[in-house]
Amino acid sequence: MPQSYVTVTVIKGTGAANIDGTAFDTRLRQVAEAVSSEIDRYTGRFIQPRDGTFFYGGDGGTLLLIHDTISLSGGTIVEDDNNDGTFDLNWADDDFLFLPRNAEPTAEWGRPYTALMVNPKSNGTQDAFLAGPERYRLIGTFGYVSILRDPAVNASGSLGTGTAILVDGTSLEPGQTILIDTERIYIRSVTTGTSLTVDRGVQNTVVGTHASGTKVQYYDYPAPIKEAAFMQTVRLWQRRNSGFASSVGLPETGMFMTFRGLDDDVKLMLNPYRRIRV
Repeated sequence: MPQSYVTVTVIKGTGAANIDGTAFDTRLRQVAEAVSSEIDRYTGRFIQPRDGTFFYGGDGGTLLLIHDTISLSGGTIVEDDNNDGTFDLNWADDDFLFLPRNAEPTAEWGRPYTALMVNPKSNGTQDAFLAGPERYRLIGTFGYVSILRDPAVNASGSLGTGTAILVDGTSLEPGQTILIDTERIYIRSVTTGTSLTVDRGVQNTVVGTHASGTKVQYYDYPAPIKEAAFMQTVRLWQRRNSGFASSVGLPETGMFMTFRGLDDDVKLMLNPYRRIRV
């Protein structure tokens, strides 16, 4: 499932990678994708949103811990109320609360919901999360945040289900994940500015057709995540000159540097996003 928290254009545009032309674009994007996956692994969470279904069991209390959640399909919880394996009881919107209350997972400064709580002000019949495995089903969009930007680009002509699509603007970049209607699409390369080679239906969305003129948006990420991906990708690219050695000596300064996993300063930038498991 491809994803990148930094685009090829951003990496090349700074001059830090010392790359001219497009000959290495594919390889550079692949390095950025690998770094982005490592960021997810290190933080213990998916930064980029993805659709999915999760099952949870309660403990008879009023709190239910959940995966990083951006929104629920239909906005609600579905319960197996008699433990027969059938999810047939929909909680009303006012039966529960998302926690933290001020998370704002669609804002640049936001964070995900990580728990559900029975609403003490509810007039419904739900007063606890029933004990037992897989008593609750959540369908929705999960991940750390879902930040959408408007590049002022639309679909050019109707889009079928192929991996070559046309848009009417030149502001999209390799390594971006875009949203058209409800389908997420990953950009592998851009040719002639408006012709894109893509992966369709990424992050568990459904491949569909899209009418000409349909709005295109792209996903953005918190600034520290983007900067960490940029720093680590550029450094790995530069280390190719030493055969990706795990250690490098600098005779001019007498320093000897050893590399294992993400760089230490990159980890420091990511530490506030780590999900601590207990």
